[in-house]
Amino acid sequence: MSYSYFDLQTASSLLPWLKEKLMELKELKGDTERALVDGRKESLSVYVMHVDKIIREISEKGIIVRDPELGLVDFPAIINGRPAFLCWKFDEDEIMYWHYIEEGFVGRKRITGKEEILSYT
Repeated sequence: MSYSYFDLQTASSLLPWLKEKLMELKELKGDTERALVDGRKESLSVYVMHVDKIIREISEKGIIVRDPELGLVDFPAIINGRPAFLCWKFDEDEIMYWHYIEEGFVGRKRITGKEEILSYT
């Protein structure tokens, strides 16, 4: 199922699945680097196909992968009546930050509970 925007509960419910997908990307990268060091250049095309597949799976849910290396993703949201993103990194236990679309990562704000995040319920 693809979402045009996420509420905090829906985005949070996808984190276990998303962590698995991002872990797959990290493992693929490591495996491919080792294969290239061993001279197996054909592994690069396999790597690209697998990365493309995983990124597509994530994107099809409406999640935006900003930096696969950091595990940085954005969940489109409507916050305080404006287009925004719920922002999460792989090393964070939960979604704790958000930012308006024009602010980017440097504009991350801690979720306080005072925000009006458009909900599905």
